[in-house]
Amino acid sequence: MDDNIVFGGMAAVPIITALLQMFKGWVPNKALPFLAIVVGVGWNVGLTVGTDEFSRTTIFLGIVVGLAASGLYSASKATVEEVTDRIGWP
Repeated sequence: MDDNIVFGGMAAVPIITALLQMFKGWVPNKALPFLAIVVGVGWNVGLTVGTDEFSRTTIFLGIVVGLAASGLYSASKATVEEVTDRIGWP
């Protein structure tokens, strides 16, 4: 797999995290990690479909990107909650 495809796929992590924030009001919290994986796979398949780079590795990279975005979302949520608890914001 070409390095540009891998970097393009990994660039989706902050984009997927932003999408999770947008869909947070409509999607149950327990479904957000699954949604992140679906969007990650869709992003990577869309990036490589029609090229010689499309393979099972593309789908695996999409799953990894989705899990990374889900972890980034969870970590940022925990950080915000911790900071607001420490400084006493409502």
